[in-house]
Order: sequence, then C-alpha cells, then structure tokens
Amino acid sequence: MKVETSVIIRTKNEEKWLGVVLKKIFGQTYKDFEVVIVDSGSSDNTLEIARKFPVKVFEIPAKDFSYPYALNYGIERAAATKFIVIMSAHSIPVSETWLSDGLKNFKIEEKIMGVYGYLRPMPGSGFWDKFIMEGFNFVRGKNRLIVDKGKIGVMGFTNAIILKELWDKRHFNEDYGLGGEDGEWADFWFRKKYRAIKDPCFTVFHSHNLGLWGWYKQLRYWQSLGEPHPFNKLSYRKDKAHS
Repeated sequence: MKVETSVIIRTKNEEKWLGVVLKKIFGQTYKDFEVVIVDSGSSDNTLEIARKFPVKVFEIPAKDFSYPYALNYGIERAAATKFIVIMSAHSIPVSETWLSDGLKNFKIEEKIMGVYGYLRPMPGSGFWDKFIMEGFNFVRGKNRLIVDKGKIGVMGFTNAIILKELWDKRHFNEDYGLGGEDGEWADFWFRKKYRAIKDPCFTVFHSHNLGLWGWYKQLRYWQSLGEPHPFNKLSYRKDKAHS
C-alpha cells in the first residue's frame, strides 16, 4: 500500500533508544507514513523491539553494510510517493508535531531538496555534549534557515526529509561508505540550484556522550569525510519571514 512518506532507520544494536524513538514516531500527529528499518546484524534486542511496532524490517549482512548502501536498500523497498525521512535509531523527535512541522516546509518554499533540523543532547548526556551542542546552537541561533550551499553537516541524515523524486533521479553515492553521503548528495542538488531548510521545529535529541577528546576526534572524522569531494563553503541566510 502506498503512503506519502517513508521513515528509514538504519540499526545495529540499538536496543537502548529504539523503542523510545519508535513510540515517539508513531505518536506523531501526521499519520500518512510507514517505518522501514534496515538492520545490519544486531546481536541485542533491537529486532525484538522493532517488531513490537508496525514496521517493515529488512536485514542485511554486517559485511555488506555501509551508510549509503543501507539507505539506498531501504528506500528501494519503501512505499513512499513523495517524501523520505531519514533518521538515526537514537534520534528522538522533540514533539508530536515534529514530522508535520518538517513537511510544512515543502509547501512554503519552492525548489527545496529537503529539510533537516537542529540537534540537542540526549537525556542524561555528559557535560561536554551539553556544552558543545547547546553552545553551537546558541552561536548559530535556532532560527529557520534557508541554506543554498553546503558541506559536511548540511542535510545531516541524523534527521532529514528529502524529496523521493530527487532520490529517484540520483541515489546516494556508495563511494562514501564511511559516511558523508548526505553532504555529497546535498552538494549535487545545490549545484542544480536547489536549497535546503534547517528548521528548529524539526529538532531531535541526538548525542553520544563523547567527552572533550571524543568531540575532537569526531570533528576531525567529520572533516575527513569531505576530503574526496571539495564541498562549497557553508552558506546560511536567516529566513526572516518565518523566524
């Protein structure tokens, strides 16, 4: 049965938060969606938790996993006609209107490739997660932004919505097996004069309790993901009409 929207979640050993995430998704005010889970060899209770909810579950061998491959695999098996939502199995929507708020952006703006949101530290996060993430949000602000150039971080697939018709025209680049497929895909469409929306109403709780040294290594890793492809300088402008 066709639906307007498919939510794609990649999992491996996600028992800690997956039940919370799925409960929040199925509690959304917007209902015309399905959830597709692509699991790559979970050895904990991830699949048992997933199957307590009305989701589609597909399993791929751990040896075959890459971030873009798992996404392409899930979307190929999805029933969505218009929108693909991509989110982490430990990204918790901040509200029951999170999905409808994100989707509204496609009605407001023209030639939008997708929508993504801000990240907030998970409940119980340590000092450095809270300090760095909330500090970044404070410096950048939490306004609704129209983004017309990108690099790593734009259209981040911890929580994003893309147009299904654009994915049909160009799948995620599986050369980016260790990550960075989100920025590379966004950059392709930026070059076609598409834009993205960063919407504070589409925020999720998502963090890893990294500590200061962990954050340093993570930032260096994110920088390395862009090296195969020279992304444009990040360019934001505040959407004053809808801030």
